[in-house]
Amino acid sequence: MVGVLIGMKLAVLRRSMSGPRAASLITGGVCGALAAVGTALLGLVDFPAPEAGVGTIALVLLVWTVGWAVGPTLTGGDPTLRLSYFTLVPQRPSRLALGLLGASFVGITPVVGLIAFTVLIVFGAGLGLLPALVAVPAALLQLLFVVVLAKLSLQGLGSVARSRLGWELSALLVGLVCGFLNTGWFGIGFFVRLLGGHWAATVGTVVRALPSGWAAVAVDAARRSDWALAGACLGGLLALCTLLFAAWTALLSRQLVRGTVGGGRATARRGARLRALPDSPGGAVLGKELRLWARDPRRARFLRIALWTALFTGLLPLLGGFPTVLPWTGVVLALYAGALGCSLYGLDAGALWLTLVVPGAERIDVRARQLAWLLVVGPAALLLTVAATLAVPNGWAWPWLLATLPAVLGAGAGLAPLMSLLGPAPFPDRPGGNPLDGFSDESGDQVRMQSLAVLLLQLFAALPAAGVVLAGTLLHSAPLRWAGVAVGLGTGLLYAWWMGREARRRLETRGPELLDVMRKGVRRVTETARPQEEQDLLDGLSHRRTATAGLLVTAGVLSTAPQGGVAMGMTLFAPTNRSWFLALYLPPDWQLPVEAGFILLGTACFYGVYRLIRAKHAAAQTVTCSAAVQDAARLPS
Repeated sequence: MVGVLIGMKLAVLRRSMSGPRAASLITGGVCGALAAVGTALLGLVDFPAPEAGVGTIALVLLVWTVGWAVGPTLTGGDPTLRLSYFTLVPQRPSRLALGLLGASFVGITPVVGLIAFTVLIVFGAGLGLLPALVAVPAALLQLLFVVVLAKLSLQGLGSVARSRLGWELSALLVGLVCGFLNTGWFGIGFFVRLLGGHWAATVGTVVRALPSGWAAVAVDAARRSDWALAGACLGGLLALCTLLFAAWTALLSRQLVRGTVGGGRATARRGARLRALPDSPGGAVLGKELRLWARDPRRARFLRIALWTALFTGLLPLLGGFPTVLPWTGVVLALYAGALGCSLYGLDAGALWLTLVVPGAERIDVRARQLAWLLVVGPAALLLTVAATLAVPNGWAWPWLLATLPAVLGAGAGLAPLMSLLGPAPFPDRPGGNPLDGFSDESGDQVRMQSLAVLLLQLFAALPAAGVVLAGTLLHSAPLRWAGVAVGLGTGLLYAWWMGREARRRLETRGPELLDVMRKGVRRVTETARPQEEQDLLDGLSHRRTATAGLLVTAGVLSTAPQGGVAMGMTLFAPTNRSWFLALYLPPDWQLPVEAGFILLGTACFYGVYRLIRAKHAAAQTVTCSAAVQDAARLPS
């Protein structure tokens, strides 16, 4: 069973390394490899005492373990071997679980984890031959531990994600990760003081006592020839892996028995009727959308992820004594709600036919969906903005917030339906009803790329209003600063109206094709409904160009957002907090030009990706034209 599933996974990986899937894998692999190599090099640090090195490595291993446990909630787990494939396979759950576990060690993520855990071997080699030998099984057991933990966390969260408590729990974890990636570096100083101050000894003891630190403790025990402790740590880690595997097998067997019937208790309850809505086609669509945002597990999870991300983005900088970000939590909520809503039509999958069979319903459907999104996100973002700004009084922030928030909301309301129709990514229900499972296939890869694009487009949409406020700030003109609020309202309405009109036109002109994608899925359409030349074009770029595009996207995001835009805001409002922004370490006169240069560099990277795609399209069209000319030449004169 293990060999068969490994062969299946390798075959799927070989045939899926193109398009968004390859770009996602390569981008994630590059970032993960850099983090893993940095972790491995940590073992070369000359610590003042071996005990300090053990505590530091145990803390780093804890971070990696938490990442492995939380990561599946972001990606949906292994996209190649879903559990739904094996519901009718006559195999015992324990044997199937063993095969799936063996296949989990094939791929980019396990290789990245293994590289990171070689920090134990590097650290052990500095302590002597025997610690280095003990570090080898310790690193392998550490990898086994995180792989089984990731499987159990995904299965466990998937089991509870059908309840409202599960929505909140999974969304809170994802929001914490996103918030930490956004502004967690503001709290680095707090954690450094925590680890190096009065609580250093307590924190060091805790991270050693946790299972993630047992491997490091075993290596240190080998240095002191404490073989009983080393054996207890390695044996305990192996026993814990066995227990986690047994728990995962039990959950897996329950999921297999449940199959397509469900078995989970329905969580959607009948809510209060929306009596205030008009008795019209638009009112009917609006009521349907509002109920879906409240009841559908995926939509509800999207909203909660956006909310928790905004809260953690604003609260984490307070650990470092930096309250300036807190008033922007409402804007962050609007940004992430728009980015996570980029597959608005894809969430309905084949239900699109209900709109297409009604003459003239496209305009009503698009506008009602936009209004529903604004009614759900707008009041929450405004309330969060007002509450956060009053909690941390910043009179200077009001013009900025009131100018950028309507622009971002308008752009989000326009981009949500438009992007979902430009690149439809359906999320059909999977057997077993796991809401997390829909984010691990080709649609999930496409949605992640679209979410990043929508996030960047919303930021660019706020630039005109922010530019007016910035001009008023630099010129010390209060009327000009408040004029930015009018610009934000005007541009927000313009974005919502114009993009909604384009979405309606797209739905009117390409409705049958969009419905075909919604019913059959992204990959199935490209494999069965297109000729070979178009199939290669739709599947994406070659391996070399895909790798280049992934690196350019990563460099573009890092240059444009943190090193460019965020660093420029830090220069204007908090020049003393330099953190990891390169420009802030330069003389004051050089900071703004360098930050503008980073923005231009990021823009050039995105343009390079565009040129790669255009070159691929041009090459495909040339091949198609050549084939047509050859066919015409064969015809009799």
